[in-house]
Amino acid sequence: MALALSSQQEQQQLKDDLVALASSTRRGFSASRKDRDEAKSIINKLSKLSPTREPAAAYYTIFSDANVRSQDIVPSLAGKWTLIYTDAPDITSLDAPLSIQKLGRIGQECNPPLIKNVIEYRRPNWASALPFSGDEGSRILQKVITEGSSTPAENPTVDLKLVGLEISGTNGSIDETNPLMKLLNGPAALLEQNPIKLQGPMKGPFGKFDVLYLDDEMRITKTYQGFYAVNVRQEKENEWF
Repeated sequence: MALALSSQQEQQQLKDDLVALASSTRRGFSASRKDRDEAKSIINKLSKLSPTREPAAAYYTIFSDANVRSQDIVPSLAGKWTLIYTDAPDITSLDAPLSIQKLGRIGQECNPPLIKNVIEYRRPNWASALPFSGDEGSRILQKVITEGSSTPAENPTVDLKLVGLEISGTNGSIDETNPLMKLLNGPAALLEQNPIKLQGPMKGPFGKFDVLYLDDEMRITKTYQGFYAVNVRQEKENEWF
């Protein structure tokens, strides 16, 4: 019992350290080489303490036990997650200071077999005085839709295939009775009324990731390119997509 408690305490301390590092480096966007090395060290230690033996189970296409279903295995990848740290350059490069959109939150919606990679864009501060830019609450959600699959033999790896794209918007000040106001309220208002959904029969390879750590609160993955992502599960009362 004492050993189990010690392991749980170490696990929680490592998680707290990782959350603190993520916060101080702005989700890893301003992380130095030293910061990234420290994050990698914490992740390696946490991966050895993961309480979930089959973290990819939610995306199993077959089961070794016919009586077991993906929804019966917890903790599960299924749910909504918010990114708190990454070293992936395709993500950290999104926060350009003069971008036409301000990067907001980043997350994933895991609803087997789908995995939607969600990026929130807001109106940049420099555009506040410009016409057709929307208001402070304007935002656009981009969702890259993939399909995940795994098997007990492949666990903890999840294979991904690209299946579609969704783009939607929200704007609190929209006047739904005035078509002109939809235009004046900017792209977020237009996309709120006319969301984009692209999904066809063709599926293309979109990489793989390994689930290094999974519990009820936190998930850590590593892509096959060697980049890390740390996500925390969204609480239902604080869901943002």
